[in-house]
Amino acid sequence: MTVFLPRLLYLLAALAWYLLLWPNPVTIFMAACFSCLTLPLYRRLCLKAGRWRVRLERRQPDSRKRRWLIGLSRHVPFWGYVTAVISSLLVPIAVLALLVSPQAAAGLARLRELQANNFQMPLHWVEYIQQWRLSLSAYPRIEKLIDDFLQNLDTLFGDTMSILVSRGFGFLGGTMTAFWTTFLFLTLTVLFTLYSRRIRKIFCRIFHLPQAFLRRFTSTIHRALKAIMLGIVLVALAQGFLCGIGFAVAGLNQPAFWGMLATLVAPIPVVGTALIWLPLCLSLWFTGKTMAAVGLALWGVLAVAGVDNVLRPLFLRQGIKAPFFVLILAILCGLASFGPVGLIAGPILLAFAMQAVEEANRFYNFHD
Repeated sequence: MTVFLPRLLYLLAALAWYLLLWPNPVTIFMAACFSCLTLPLYRRLCLKAGRWRVRLERRQPDSRKRRWLIGLSRHVPFWGYVTAVISSLLVPIAVLALLVSPQAAAGLARLRELQANNFQMPLHWVEYIQQWRLSLSAYPRIEKLIDDFLQNLDTLFGDTMSILVSRGFGFLGGTMTAFWTTFLFLTLTVLFTLYSRRIRKIFCRIFHLPQAFLRRFTSTIHRALKAIMLGIVLVALAQGFLCGIGFAVAGLNQPAFWGMLATLVAPIPVVGTALIWLPLCLSLWFTGKTMAAVGLALWGVLAVAGVDNVLRPLFLRQGIKAPFFVLILAILCGLASFGPVGLIAGPILLAFAMQAVEEANRFYNFHD
């Protein structure tokens, strides 16, 4: 009874928190991931503040200034970590606002126009393609193959842009919800970081696990998150930036806005930024800007796709020791199961499963 009662109380406490936070599972998951990713920063701040406090206690004579500095050193890790976390969110938002806001109105108006037409191709595109089809009428198999490809491309582009537009307008229409979600995310991130040791200790006590066992899982998830941050987020930002440069050089209107859309779709495996730059290439081609269309297509295939093909496998495989095909499969399955958050959940679940198998093998090797 004396052993069972503390575990029961821990479980009741976990149940109470679950009932409070269960309407926000995605926010909890993202906060836990961000806390795991930034926990080493908080620990470094605590270590440096502790060394500073020791120097103050040893070298400084007792005075009001010394006591004030010692008190300040106790709060530096917390406020430094909070500042770093908030800055990591506000700085990208500020940069995005400065670059994209002047072009957002025109870009969103264009997307609304496309959405009103169900993302159908413009009439001059259709006329050009009809003429092209007539020239292929002597080759029915090739004509059917091209028709199927164009229909699939039109459907894929229409579905993707519908999702982007609806999510974007939903965000703009739910500003208070976005503020509340952001506040909850920041609060939970800080709480998870501050009480990480206690959370790990309680978890080990509930399930009777050694802390070294749980620490290995935490390290695995941390490495996976670093790989995801580098291989998905930073590569997507780099691709969006390169797309924006290509759009500006090609003479397209609102290049920063279309570059932002390219960043949003860049993590989608296989197609990625081609969902944005390929239709824009076709638009340039059909309006008579042949050189700009060819140049933008080459830029998309060689530079933008090259970054994805080289850097993403390199970063992901450094943190998750799995074949790149398996990583892509995990991302696709995560997207299908969890939506956009599956970009992170898929690779993390894969890393968790691989670590679980490794721990099981370690157990059997120890007892054999």
